[in-house]
Amino acid sequence: MFGIVSAEDFRAKAARDCDKLLRDIANPDLAMNAILSNYHLHEWVWSLELKARKPALIDGAVLRAAKDWVGWLDHHCPNFKVLQALATGTKHCVPTMFGTGQVEGYGAGPYGIGPFGKPYLLIDLGDDLPGDVRWLVGSEVLKEVSAFWAEFFAKHLLGSH
Repeated sequence: MFGIVSAEDFRAKAARDCDKLLRDIANPDLAMNAILSNYHLHEWVWSLELKARKPALIDGAVLRAAKDWVGWLDHHCPNFKVLQALATGTKHCVPTMFGTGQVEGYGAGPYGIGPFGKPYLLIDLGDDLPGDVRWLVGSEVLKEVSAFWAEFFAKHLLGSH
C-alpha cells in the first residue's frame, strides 16, 4: 500500500511514527499514529514473514498460528498488552481499560513520572497498582516497543530477503 509492501517497510514506517512522537511527546495525534503502526506491525510480520515458515521458530518458541505469535509477543515485547489495548480502544472508539491523559507541565501529573515540567502523555494502569508501576509515559512505551521491533528484525533477519 502506497509503496509499503513488506514487513520491513512497515517497520520503518512505524519507527518514523515513533521518531515523530519523540520530537513532540505531548502530541496525541502523533501518539495514536505510533500506537497503531507499532501494534499492527505484528500482523505484517506474521502474514508476510512468519506464517510461511510452518512453523516459525523464534528464540526456541514454535509458532504455528497467529495466536502463538501474539502470546510470544505478550512475553517478549515490552508493554505489548498495553499497546494492544490502546490500539483496540482507537479502533472501537471506546476508552481502554487504562486511563490516558495529557500532563500539561509543572505541578501536573504524578510525582516523579515523566519529564519534569514538560507536557507529555500519560497512561494510568489503575489505582490498584503501587505508584512506582501505576503510570507509564506514552512516548517511553512507544520508544521501547520501537526498539524491540528494530532488535527483532535485526536478530531474525526479517526484511533482508
